[in-house]
Formats: sequence, C-alpha cells, structure tokens
Amino acid sequence: MKLNKAQFCKYIEEYKKMSEQNEMITDTLEISSEWTPMNWINSYYEMLSDLCELPEDKNTGTLLDWFIFDTHYGRENNVILGNGRRWVINSPEVLYDFIKEN
Repeated sequence: MKLNKAQFCKYIEEYKKMSEQNEMITDTLEISSEWTPMNWINSYYEMLSDLCELPEDKNTGTLLDWFIFDTHYGRENNVILGNGRRWVINSPEVLYDFIKEN
C-alpha cells in the first residue's frame, strides 16, 4: 500500500463523489455514460487501485473493487472474515484497517 490511511480515505471519497456527479449528469442529460469524463473517472480509479497494490482475484477483483462495486461503498453485504475475526467493512477507514491487518 503506497497510501496512508488519510490519503486512502480521501481518494475513495473523491472517486465516489466523481462517480455520483457523473451519474447525475448522465441521467439529467439522458446521455450515455460512455462519454469522455467517464474515461477520466475510470483512469482515476485505475490509478487509485494501482497505488493500493492489492492482490487481485481473476473472478472477484481486489478488495477495493469489492468495497466500491459489490458493497456500494460498504452499504450492503459488507461482512468479511479476516484473522479469525468478523469485519463489517462499512467505511474506507475500516477497509484500510482490514487491509493493513490482513
């Protein structure tokens, strides 16, 4: 992990904000989500993912992928086991702690 906890949380929140704004704009203007700003947002996510240096499973992706896309930023299906403990990953801060401990 090349990021400290504050950076990690800040960059996840920034990605979330960009994605939500993009969704609002595409819905309002009734345009395809495959417009140039979405490419920039995807590039930002790729950079964030690279900085996290998380192992990737070919079927499920990384823990970051799971947190953002599968749990919708920890809002649903956010329980995971690690180090003999049940974790409720409901924020970037808890995800960071989980990654560091496991």
